[in-house]
Amino acid sequence: MIEKVRAYIATCPYLEEFTAVNVNYLVDKVKAYSVNEGVGYNPVLKKDIIGNEECQFQFIFDAKLYWNEEIANNIDNSVFFEKYSNWLRENNKNKIFPQIEDENIQIQSIGATTNGYIFATNADEAIYRISCIMKYRRKR
Repeated sequence: MIEKVRAYIATCPYLEEFTAVNVNYLVDKVKAYSVNEGVGYNPVLKKDIIGNEECQFQFIFDAKLYWNEEIANNIDNSVFFEKYSNWLRENNKNKIFPQIEDENIQIQSIGATTNGYIFATNADEAIYRISCIMKYRRKR
């Protein structure tokens, strides 16, 4: 599932052009991105009598961006995550989801569950993080 979500996130028009979206790895440079599977959640929300499942895939999107005392820079970082969240919301509304080739999986929704927030910092960079969720139905 993570590879399909990574490919989907890589199509976001607000990401820096020519910058790869990694999985579980954030390169040591500014304007880097990574998709990481969430932890501590049950992927199966419920199961019906014949074995169909309502499922979730929780993931985190990280971005390493410049961070400093300049208000405009830090506002730009916040605006980036607002645009990213709105992109997910619009895609959800228009049913534009990651492409899963398994005919037994039907994606129902995708979206952000938190705002973008600073996760870690050093002298002039910060890792910003936003938590997301994709819900889907798996037919038996």
